[in-house]
This record gives sequence, structure tokens and C-alpha cells, in this order.
Amino acid sequence: MISLGLIWVDGSGAKSSESNTPWGPGGMGNGPASSLQALRHAMLFLTGPVYSLAQSPYSVTDTVSDITADRQSLLQQRDQLNAQLLRMQEEQLRVAYLQAENARLRQLLGSKAELPSQATIAEIIGVPPDPQRAAVILDKGEIDGIAPGYAVVDARGLIGQVTEISKNISWVLLISDRNHAIPARINRTGVRMIVGGIGSADRLVVEDLPVSTDLREGDLIETSGLGGRFPVGYPVGLVSSVESTESSPYLQASITPSAALLKAGHVLIIPPPMPEKAPELEQNIDVNEGES
Repeated sequence: MISLGLIWVDGSGAKSSESNTPWGPGGMGNGPASSLQALRHAMLFLTGPVYSLAQSPYSVTDTVSDITADRQSLLQQRDQLNAQLLRMQEEQLRVAYLQAENARLRQLLGSKAELPSQATIAEIIGVPPDPQRAAVILDKGEIDGIAPGYAVVDARGLIGQVTEISKNISWVLLISDRNHAIPARINRTGVRMIVGGIGSADRLVVEDLPVSTDLREGDLIETSGLGGRFPVGYPVGLVSSVESTESSPYLQASITPSAALLKAGHVLIIPPPMPEKAPELEQNIDVNEGES
């Protein structure tokens, strides 16, 4: 409406200058036209803010759209960076796991150099669902040459022995089980003893050791080889406490296992020591005496 009024004012002024009025070409014809022109400029000046105000919603809408588009782009970039960060963290964890696994395998191979060549590397894949039994399940079985009675060790010490097997897996009774006993000896003195489990993964006990025995805290207890089940000299644990009482003729001693019974991932399965064979000369003599 304002625009139409301004056009009408401008048109009226133009026509009045051409009519035969007292303000003709010879008189003051330019006076009314100049006044109307000034009025038109004044009205345009006054209505300018109205036009700007009417246009402002469109400008604000464009600005908000730009801001929204920029925000969505930033959110997408953030999500992409977060996804890349998660992938990198996963790869870092995998690398750390592989490095730790490689270190454990190297330790096992270092231990294997001191053990019989028939030692087999196996992985712990499970735990039997029996809370009263300290045991683990390995991924090696009969087809891998494993048999009941084989000893199981890790890079630090004795873990237990194979008690049951199937075609592809085997069950290992841990040294911490209540029904497990180990023929052992004190590394410092060579005194033999029996070490038994009590159902705790961080504690073993010495059974029926005379109170007069020279046993000290920190002594290394190792396998003695008696019974032909475990290799000689493999670590069992360190003596953590030694007590004696007047009411008992035996020492009360606790041992902390050397092996990581609850943390080991890979282990070595080793067969029982082979019985020593008689010299070939003696065998020939026996044969000859039999023939005579």
C-alpha cells in the first residue's frame, strides 16, 4: 500500500506540471513537483526501516540454515573422528595383546629348552564348572599325543598334571587342588617333602615335615622327581611362612606358588621322565647268561 501511494503521488505531480494551471511553464510549475518529490523521498526514508524489518526474517532464516548446516557438518566430522579413534584404540589393544602373547610364548620356549624335547605347547580354553575342583581345560588331547599323568608347567613353575583326556582336549588338575600332592624338595638343602593344595590359588602347604627341618621363609621349593611324575628341579613355589608349635611335631609352613595358576594363557605339557635304561653291555651279559 505504501508503495502504491508513493507511485500515485509521483504520477500526480507529473501530470500537474503539464496541465494549464497557474503553475505552468511560465510561472511556478516546478514548485509543486519539487514538493512532491521531496515528500516521496521523505516517505521512502521513513519506510526504509519497515522494508528492512520485513526482510529480516528471511535473512535470519538463511543465517540459521547456514549455522545448522555447519553444526551438522561438525557433528558428522566428530562422529567420524570418534569412530576412527575407537578403531585405533582397538588396534592398539590388539597390538598390546599380541606383544604380551609373544612375550609369554618366548618365556615358554625359553623354559622348553630346559625340558624334554617332547614338550607340547597348549592353551587354556576353559575351567570345569565345579567350584570344589581346581582344574583347567587345555586345547590338546589324545590326537596330540597327550596322556593322563603328563605334567603341565608355565614359564614360572609347575601348574599341575593331566588327569583326563579326550580326542581334542585334556583336563588338568592344578597343584592348588585339595586332592593334589607334589613330591618336592628344598632347593637350598635338598631335604625332601610333600607339598599339598588347600583349594586356594595363592597358597600351598607343607605336609608332615618334622619340626627339626631347616626350612626358612624365602626358600625355593622345587620338584624332587620322586614318583616319576614330574621333572626334577622345576619350581613349585617360595616359602612364605614357617611356624612351629609345642603341640605338634610338624612344621606349619605355607608356600606361594611360582606358577600363575589363575593368569596363565599358554602352558607346556611334558611327559613323565623316561626310566633310565641299563647299559647295553649289561643287557648283553644278561642275554648271554640266559643262553648259556
